[in-house]
Amino acid sequence: MGRFRDEVMTVEVDLGEQSEVLNELIEEAQAGGDWNAVADWCESIDWLGLLPGPRHEVWLDLAVRAERIIEKPTEVSRNQIAEAVRWARDEGTAWERIDELLGTSATEAEQQFGNDCRFR
Repeated sequence: MGRFRDEVMTVEVDLGEQSEVLNELIEEAQAGGDWNAVADWCESIDWLGLLPGPRHEVWLDLAVRAERIIEKPTEVSRNQIAEAVRWARDEGTAWERIDELLGTSATEAEQQFGNDCRFR
């Protein structure tokens, strides 16, 4: 099992008008000590719908970032990235964009993952 560095992965989402609702709920919870309304609000949000970009690209980005915070790649982390690449290709993501998300050269991702991908 790999050790994690002291890093936190975040994905910023735009809550739009919902951010005002959440801020009000947080203020009420801080004042009264009851956080149930905040928890209910968080459970009711379609978080996947708020992702900053196509889901398959966000997943690939998170898989790459997760692998970077462990001491060395594992079979699990490599499989997660390979599956994310397959999904991105299935959804039509260009190799150039995948290279960008992986932080590789222009053709390295296609050479590494191309045979495993169903989209060609």
